[in-house]
Amino acid sequence: MIIEEVMTRTAVKFYESDLIAEASRTLVENDMEGGVVYNDQGDVTGVFSKKEILFGLQRNKTYVKEIMVSSFHLLNEKTEIEKVDFGAAPLNPVIDEHGKIIGYMTKEQYLEAYAKETHIRLKHLDAIFNSAHNGILSIDASGRITSINPSAEKMARTTKEKAIGQFLTDVVVPSGLLGVIQTGKGHTEKYRVGKRIYITSRSPIMDGDRVVGAVGVFQDISEIEFISNELETVKQIVDELNTIIDTSNDGICVIDDKCNIVKMNEKFSGLFQLSNNSYYNIFDISEDIGKLVSEVIRNKKPYSVLKKDRKTNNSLIISATPITDGQKNVNKIVINVKDMTEMEMLRDELEKTKKMLNTLSNRKENSFIYRSPMMKNLMKMVHQVAGVDVTVLLKGESGVGKEEIANYIWRYSQRKNKPFVKVNCGAIPETLIESELFGYEPGAFTGASKKGKKGYFEQADGGIIFLDEIGEIPQHLQVKLLRVLQEMEITRIGAEKTKKIDVRVIAATNKDLEEMVSKGKFREDLFYRLNVVPIMVPPLRKRKEDIPLLIDYYANVFSSKYDKEIVFSNGAIQAFLNYHWPGNVRELVNVIERIFVTSTSVEVSEDYIIKLLNLEQSVLTSEHVTVHTIVPLKMAVEEVEKQLILKALQKEKTYRKAAKLLQVNASTIVRKIQKYEKGI
Repeated sequence: MIIEEVMTRTAVKFYESDLIAEASRTLVENDMEGGVVYNDQGDVTGVFSKKEILFGLQRNKTYVKEIMVSSFHLLNEKTEIEKVDFGAAPLNPVIDEHGKIIGYMTKEQYLEAYAKETHIRLKHLDAIFNSAHNGILSIDASGRITSINPSAEKMARTTKEKAIGQFLTDVVVPSGLLGVIQTGKGHTEKYRVGKRIYITSRSPIMDGDRVVGAVGVFQDISEIEFISNELETVKQIVDELNTIIDTSNDGICVIDDKCNIVKMNEKFSGLFQLSNNSYYNIFDISEDIGKLVSEVIRNKKPYSVLKKDRKTNNSLIISATPITDGQKNVNKIVINVKDMTEMEMLRDELEKTKKMLNTLSNRKENSFIYRSPMMKNLMKMVHQVAGVDVTVLLKGESGVGKEEIANYIWRYSQRKNKPFVKVNCGAIPETLIESELFGYEPGAFTGASKKGKKGYFEQADGGIIFLDEIGEIPQHLQVKLLRVLQEMEITRIGAEKTKKIDVRVIAATNKDLEEMVSKGKFREDLFYRLNVVPIMVPPLRKRKEDIPLLIDYYANVFSSKYDKEIVFSNGAIQAFLNYHWPGNVRELVNVIERIFVTSTSVEVSEDYIIKLLNLEQSVLTSEHVTVHTIVPLKMAVEEVEKQLILKALQKEKTYRKAAKLLQVNASTIVRKIQKYEKGI
């Protein structure tokens, strides 16, 4: 078997500058296990697998370069699997005869192919072992017989069942193998048993510098010439057989036609907590393997199953392959056990990651999460505006994420390496706001610092200043702020000279500045200076498609923070969707954190959310509608309809049930919703 028979062929390329999230999506879309990474010059610089993607996402890495493995081997597609030096990389690029990269081979593909080769070799070696004319007998370090072939059984006048596990001298007369164990040195000896003369070659079985057993190969003296030619081959076969079995990453054992284990490697004994010096029947070890073996014996063909071991709870792929004699009778069965526990864990983690990638397909570096068409259009505009050095006015209710968008603009602007100064104009006392914004000279007023102080505009020089709650600026300062925006110069309190600055301004407000202008509470010229590029951020109730994404994202955040797992039921998610969220995203985040702190259940139910958000109010009440002001009758009727439909949908999950509450047809509800869609 050569590499081109097992490799993955693909033309997909990944680059060092690719985002991990985009690379993950490409893997999923192309059903790939990993990829080869190139630099900007087209040179291969690394590789990665799904495991590196998973760890990168868990550690908040951003680019493929940060998670790729730089140590790898270039493999030729014509190379035989047994001659491959795979190395420690999760996968290696594969080249054709011209040196062009045509795909990759993962470690799993390599190991699976190598296991197949090993399996075939094992069958060959076992067949050779049992068909050899030479008598072959091996013992472990304690002198007990570990294997004996049919020729040796005949010469010793015993059976494998009687001999395996017995002390050497209880089965055969010569005790030379015990001397090999003691001295660690092999030798050749001729000896007589009755009228027959035999010649034997005894060799130690070494594990590094330690003697772990001995093997004796013997034959009737009449075949001495044949022995002299074949002895070394037999020794090599025995050593190779044991080495292949013991170094396999899979658990391997061979059972006879009575289901007794005649060979097993360390991996197999470790999986089932067995002792290599003990005698076992496969039915005593695992009922599942026993049933599989029965099917193999009955149908004389290989079988494979995926099972959970009842003792260890490990996920195991168990394969059983029969070895038949000339009459097609099953006399040996090779059992291969692959421990898939770690692979299952990785697969589960991968599924979670896929789900997260599918749902958070539009997650940005600043954790601004969205999926709704409204937000997609808005963020497209924000990204376009970010690259232009222009004043931006962010409008929207409190908690919608105006500060996050300001951060996004700074991060993707030409000033991203310069200061980003945030100022909450509503949090600064009116008596201090001028000195905080524009600074002051030493000794400018009582209590002023002797060194003077830079204002926020000076601190932001060269970068961006974010003026949050701009509607709270006192009117007497609005003219000074206008001058700063027009002339790009500031005057410290107590200073005689102005100072030039280079600042980009982003302002934000949850107030209606146009209405404030009409009432004389906000300067019209300042409004137009700020309102160069107005961006209205929609409230959460108008982008409900984003609510499940936000719940999933912040649930993961607080799960890590509080080391606590919480699952939201479908009903709980629906209750979140039914709520009107006056505090927008900020309120949603606070509610999720409150749930993680106060909830005593792993699963959050719909009733819990309904009580938490006070959604239990009855839709139909006996209270009269109170009129506070005169509005057109049609407008009043529409508003009442919208509110009643919204409350009905909060109470019930389906249009049909909501229509029943309101005592109308379901089609009426659907028609009204389409009519008032923007308001509901």
